[in-house]
Amino acid sequence: MRTIRMMTAALLGAGAMAGASAQDAFDACDVFTLVEAKRVLGAAAEPEPVNPKAKKPKVIPTCTWWASKDGKPISASATFRFAKTEADAQRAFDEEKLKFQTKPMLIGGASAFWSAKQGAIQLLKGRTWVVASVGGPKPAERDADASKKLAEALEKKL
Repeated sequence: MRTIRMMTAALLGAGAMAGASAQDAFDACDVFTLVEAKRVLGAAAEPEPVNPKAKKPKVIPTCTWWASKDGKPISASATFRFAKTEADAQRAFDEEKLKFQTKPMLIGGASAFWSAKQGAIQLLKGRTWVVASVGGPKPAERDADASKKLAEALEKKL
């Protein structure tokens, strides 16, 4: 069973790379912008520091924005995954849902669930799978309501 899960994850990853390579470029921060970050983190949201010497990759699947609350760092993060087909995406999404104790969420025209163990909401719409989280560095410090608010905003853009 574990081998099947690992193979499914590898296939989804390969599908994501194939889907991404078919695109000219993808930057998650073009979808998850400062506007959405300020809505969930507050006005002090800042982008993740970038190394000016590093070459920017063609595909950037994750976008993270930072702020602080009560002197502690918090972040809002969104990771985008893409599958070759909707059936492949649905199959992998369903398997991920079975791995963790999850709470189903209603978000627009998408399938979604909250995993307290991961501290993230996972959303599937078509071939696009988004993992979003808002809060502290530990899963227990993450906020389900703020994560849902972020996922709702991103779902409208998919």
